[in-house]
Amino acid sequence: MKTFHFDKYQGLGNDFVLFDRNLYPGIPEPPPDTIRRICDRRLGVGADGILLFESASEKPSEGQPSDFRMIYFNADGSRAETCFNGIRCIALHAVLSGAVERGVMFEILTDAGPIPVVVDRGADLVLMKLPQAPDFKPKDIPIRSETRVIDELIEFKGFSLKGTALSVGNPHFVIWMDTDDLDRLNDEAARLGPSVEKADVFPEGVNLELASQTGYDKIIMAVWERGAGRTLACGSGATATVCAGVVTGRLKAGQPVEVEMAGGNLEITVPDLTDRKNPEPIMVKGAAERVFSGDIDEDVQRLSR
Repeated sequence: MKTFHFDKYQGLGNDFVLFDRNLYPGIPEPPPDTIRRICDRRLGVGADGILLFESASEKPSEGQPSDFRMIYFNADGSRAETCFNGIRCIALHAVLSGAVERGVMFEILTDAGPIPVVVDRGADLVLMKLPQAPDFKPKDIPIRSETRVIDELIEFKGFSLKGTALSVGNPHFVIWMDTDDLDRLNDEAARLGPSVEKADVFPEGVNLELASQTGYDKIIMAVWERGAGRTLACGSGATATVCAGVVTGRLKAGQPVEVEMAGGNLEITVPDLTDRKNPEPIMVKGAAERVFSGDIDEDVQRLSR
């Protein structure tokens, strides 16, 4: 029976099963039912999603690092545009597999576009530079609205929420609460998430973030991820939340902000979003870790570690 090698990675408790198509070219793109089985925490490896890693350029320039491609699937089998915690894990894997050196900036291509990354020389910290500004246009998120939704009341079935809708390559809805209790935010995310994620107002679904400002440069945040449910952390969600904080005046542009989540912290710096002539990238810095490696049978019935 054919087996496929995998590596298990995690970024702030957001965990992934990674298949390396460079080292093991025969690994196919798994169908949704296989993804669900692999991600099942009782019947499979257990993960929030699946990462496929491969070279993006067949003939990289001599002396230059090749670019790599990330294909990401949620635990429910759906394909997602991007995953920032997943990108950091992909970047670390590129280093640990010998495909690129530490301290060298290279690009990871996602369904949402290319992301420049660099892995720290002394630790498994990954810096991401997001070249594209957050998008608040309703058609690009998408959200069923005639105008931008920034601290606006949105009606759901049986309740309403005041929040900000935006895309950072994938869709987010950010709600601010007045609390210093992260557990409360997580409980509320678990309660509201299923209804918000699949609400008609978001035709392609949405990630829900609940956040609270605990200092001029620090926030706490909980998340319900589209296609994965409640997770310990979300890199794109943390980025979207800081962007929402800057655009609503809660947070200062150009100021590094510490985002505390149940799985750990990210440092995110959002530039002046009104400067369209000289836009600066959004900077996201955080840890990634390889947890273990193993082999999985083609029928996803038996595992060996």
